[in-house]
Amino acid sequence: MQATTILDDFNDLAVWTVFASGQAQLNLASDTGPSGRALRLDFDFHGGGGFVVARRLLPLQLPESYCFDFNIRGNAPPNIFEFKLADATNANVWRYRAEEFLFPHDWQPFTIRSSQIEFAWGPRGGGQPCDIAALEIVIAAGTGGKGSVWFDTIRLTDTTYRLTPSVHASSALPGYEPCTLCDAHAPTAWRSASDEPQWLLIDFHTQREYGGLTIEWEPGLQARALSIAISGDSTSWQTVYQTDTGGALRTFVFIPQTASRFIKINLDRSVRGTGFGIRTIQVKPFDFSRSINHFFQNIAQEYPVGMFPKYFCGKQTYWTPVGTGSGDGQALINEEGMVEVAQGSFSIEPFLYHRGRLITWADVALRQELTKGYLPIPSSIWHIENITLSIIASATHLTGEPLLFLQYRICNTGEEHEHVTLFTAIRPFQVTPFWQHWRMFGGAAPVRELDWNGTTVLVNRLHPIIPVTTPAGFGAAAFDEGQVTEYLKQGVLPPHATLSDAFGYASAALRFECSVAAGSHTDIYLAVPMRLAADSALPQSIDAATGVNSSEKVWEQKLAAVSFSVPPEARTVADSFKTAVAHILINRDGPALHPGPRRYSRSWIRDGVIMGAAVARAGHPEVLRDFLSWYSQFQAPDGTLPDCADAEGTEWLPEFDAYGQFLFGVMEYYRFSHDRAFLEAMQPAVAKTIAALERLRSQRLTPAYREGERQACYGLLPESMSHEGYMAHPVHAYWDDFWAVRGLQDSADMAAVLGDTAEALRRRTLGKELAGNITASLAATIQRHRIDYIPGSVEFGDFDPTATSNAIGLLDLLELLPLPETHRSYDRYFEGLRSRTVSTSTWQNYTAYEIRIVGALVRLGRRADAVELLEFLLREQRIPAWHQWPEITWRDPTSPSFIGDLPHTWISAEYILSACSLFAYERNAERSLVIAAGIAPQWLESAGEIGVQGLPTYYGNISYRITCRQPALMHLNLWGEISVPEGGIVVQPPLHRQITSVQVNGNDWVEVKPECFTLRTCPAEVVVHLGEALV
Repeated sequence: MQATTILDDFNDLAVWTVFASGQAQLNLASDTGPSGRALRLDFDFHGGGGFVVARRLLPLQLPESYCFDFNIRGNAPPNIFEFKLADATNANVWRYRAEEFLFPHDWQPFTIRSSQIEFAWGPRGGGQPCDIAALEIVIAAGTGGKGSVWFDTIRLTDTTYRLTPSVHASSALPGYEPCTLCDAHAPTAWRSASDEPQWLLIDFHTQREYGGLTIEWEPGLQARALSIAISGDSTSWQTVYQTDTGGALRTFVFIPQTASRFIKINLDRSVRGTGFGIRTIQVKPFDFSRSINHFFQNIAQEYPVGMFPKYFCGKQTYWTPVGTGSGDGQALINEEGMVEVAQGSFSIEPFLYHRGRLITWADVALRQELTKGYLPIPSSIWHIENITLSIIASATHLTGEPLLFLQYRICNTGEEHEHVTLFTAIRPFQVTPFWQHWRMFGGAAPVRELDWNGTTVLVNRLHPIIPVTTPAGFGAAAFDEGQVTEYLKQGVLPPHATLSDAFGYASAALRFECSVAAGSHTDIYLAVPMRLAADSALPQSIDAATGVNSSEKVWEQKLAAVSFSVPPEARTVADSFKTAVAHILINRDGPALHPGPRRYSRSWIRDGVIMGAAVARAGHPEVLRDFLSWYSQFQAPDGTLPDCADAEGTEWLPEFDAYGQFLFGVMEYYRFSHDRAFLEAMQPAVAKTIAALERLRSQRLTPAYREGERQACYGLLPESMSHEGYMAHPVHAYWDDFWAVRGLQDSADMAAVLGDTAEALRRRTLGKELAGNITASLAATIQRHRIDYIPGSVEFGDFDPTATSNAIGLLDLLELLPLPETHRSYDRYFEGLRSRTVSTSTWQNYTAYEIRIVGALVRLGRRADAVELLEFLLREQRIPAWHQWPEITWRDPTSPSFIGDLPHTWISAEYILSACSLFAYERNAERSLVIAAGIAPQWLESAGEIGVQGLPTYYGNISYRITCRQPALMHLNLWGEISVPEGGIVVQPPLHRQITSVQVNGNDWVEVKPECFTLRTCPAEVVVHLGEALV
């Protein structure tokens, strides 16, 4: 009997609350329904996007299988319809979602089955809803418009199967009848009476929805060949599963989205020819095979922790990229030492076998390192008892093509000789977790074919794995023969050298026997070509040690342009700078700059220009040049720029920051390269970009925007979704306008460089007009919303100090912002930041884009705040030893939650720019260069010396060293290939005491203030005399 509960008959609408995003509106009303009262939602998107929500707190304990049903009708255009469930934290959400839902004009019954409700987001990372605290009815703008939708009586019905299925068999030995096979607690098993082909028939006595089977076999009586068919009437059958590679003690059957009354298991051939035997058959719920990743996640629950990647155990894993930095691909290694050799591919996972025991990532103490503390040659280090395993991944062009090297170093830290077996398992899993899923990325990865020829493993006829160290053996198993870890646990290899797996999730392992003397170590190497065409020949000989050394030397050279002299407590500041540069180079795809190695392996112009600008300050301006040349080919004839491009095409969302970014990027490259030929070559694209900007802005220069609420939009760019928070409802985003002002300023500088004085004046005038419009708009928006901070948009008046910081830092537009509201923005930000360290705080996550705020604080003279934020975010790196941040940082680092990508190299770029600003930044309005304004006084006090060498700026590469070994005396040594700018070099040393006098190259200096002084010459030997404490 199915139990039905009325959840809401809509007699009392007071229990419902509403929420609407942006300019959308929602009102609730009581109306008449077919069976009593009804809930009416009257919504209006006011010509834009967004969503509206009707929410009710309603504690629910959901059964295994259920359905919601209600009557619905509507007088509304097609839009997105969602029925959502949230737990008590309101952080975990499940939903039914229908795109372009056609609301019926007349009342119609509507049912949502539990199989249609999927996990949407939250720190749980997946699973089915159970303890629910609230339900929501959501209408999100698709077509948009306005209308009304009615709901009548929401019911919940428990559809969980509770009958007892009957099981019949073609034969059975006495005492081994099949009747209790579907009872997991029954002590008996079924055994066939002969070795002839057999069958088992399960009758549920009703139509039943399910998602797969688990068959547990009697040892030695497994089926090698079997098939499974389903039927609704026991007459017409559909085969849903078939294999001739069975043999595992447990067969996991993937049958997604299935319902039937009957299941028939046909057993065609046994493994030993001695008949068949089954202990239990478990019929799994729908969620078991909701997707291939759900399938493996459920299988993993049947095994000890460590036998599957950590993410299948519901825990986050972090990774970092490995590559040559030449835009020719990247592998990934995770914190446990599993390596994904190419985008979306299988992985190679290490296991140790020692003293009769299989050792997995779950059995060891783990730590991570980078070679020399900053090179992008990462390692995962296992330690257990007196054995240490280091998995070190590197890449180089040793053979002319990019080669990935995996070095496995086994160290014996004990006093006795040890024999250790290393297994390097080939597994059908990616490094990135399934909650990162997008396109082919995240979770399971097909392994259909494996072939070992004695020297090379060929995976899927595409990826060769070359054991440079000769292995003791190789073995592969089809999925239905069992996981490779089931064999390794016994210290043996799977049985095959070559196989094809119809299901597509085979696994294998190479075996290496290691005899390690006390206090010694041994190295095992694998090599994997990273980009091998089908007709390419494999390298004939590989010197792995040379390859690893080559990778180290090449990366040292690529990262050598800038060096920092800092005390040990600030070493992470310098190391993270170099690693961030490397990660940006590694994440490239040819000239295309990608902000992530997997989930974000696309090119957004905003990410690309900022990443290019960052590495230009690390000695690699050519990266920005190549990106802009590549991206400009996607520009439309009318000047329109796509927001995003990749191998699958371009994306043309209304994101109007692209135009200023393109103009800024072109001039930024010139400032670091003085490449006039490139500047000239880009002028057609530049002219089209400016024309597109003018067209966009002209839409807000009409009389309609000269008065009333619209006046705050006058002269700005139109509504945009260039900010993630504006996707649902595009707004007039100041982010776009700031970029446009800077882009127009830079385009004027281009024209001046190229000798076009008239065009330079015209462009500069456009920029000044827009700057005036922004200043006026900010004042109007602050007044309208009654706020005391810098808003992110006209419509929302939203608090967004991260976006505001871009205007102050990279774009150098502080003069456009009202100073009191600017400082209040950061006061308010720090109130929130400091609350994160309080245990009672309820925050769940944040984004490390906040690193951009550091540069703004330096320019505002808030040195202590800048250092506080910098140190906080450096502590929050994932993994700290790998010097990187994800896009989303969760309070609980183990939370199985979407993190964007890792490393998110837009954030890496923002870090580079902020780190540079600690040591030097340009102030365009004064044509000056400011140095040392963000260096922490405690760093200088700790070491007595601090400095930088070879830091690129608009005026050349600058180097300096500050020493302060006496309380009242400081020395500055300044040198470099630099042209002193018109406004001079402003020195703001990290001191707690006032400057009383300065000598430059032996002469008294007059351009001195208590907190800074200005130099007009380089090189310079400077002596600074100090007095009372700064107030």
